[in-house]
Amino acid sequence: MTKAKVFQLALESNQIKRSDLSNFINAVTQGNDLMLRNVQRAAELLKTFRQVANDQASEQLRAFDLAQMLTEVIDTLAPSLKRYPHQLMLDIPYGIRMHSLPGALGQVTINLINNAYLHAFEGRENGALRISAKLVEQEVHLFFIDDGVGIPEENLKQLFQPFFTTKTGKGGTGLGMGIVENLVNKTLNGTISVSSEVGVGSCFEVHLPLNAPDAPLPDQNSGQT
Repeated sequence: MTKAKVFQLALESNQIKRSDLSNFINAVTQGNDLMLRNVQRAAELLKTFRQVANDQASEQLRAFDLAQMLTEVIDTLAPSLKRYPHQLMLDIPYGIRMHSLPGALGQVTINLINNAYLHAFEGRENGALRISAKLVEQEVHLFFIDDGVGIPEENLKQLFQPFFTTKTGKGGTGLGMGIVENLVNKTLNGTISVSSEVGVGSCFEVHLPLNAPDAPLPDQNSGQT
């Protein structure tokens, strides 16, 4: 029986006490606070979805904080990823500011996350994917490291070739990694490499210029965008 129903019965039977009224007011207040937090969270998610959608639809350069941008991208994936038991960890400090194409970088991130969930953790009840980054002079080095099943050496050589897939007949198109390489190399002016050990896991390493060609260098101390 809900607290509201208990309070209603006590009121109707003229047996309400001061403590009943106090408890009911506290319950209503807590419920209102919870509802307000959920509404605020929904508004924040909607704002995030709009920003990510705008970035993916735009080819314009803009300044952004890497950790903030990737957090927004991962937030958009949360509803689809929460049905999996795997752990996704973003280990990137705030303050790495880039001037680049967040839409393309977001798509690279989404494809690499989806690839890990589809292939790396196949047949496993749990797994972990950690995304980290570090600054190396005027580049940012991104690492997507999983503790999954690993990639056989013969597949590593073909991984970025269009239409190569180990999921033929199971929904695999073989386009995901080819799209990632094209976005990294041609759109973002970077490089991507992969290392793997069967039974241990894989690491995709993406090197990107901190500052896209012909764009002014962002101030690393100017705060978040």
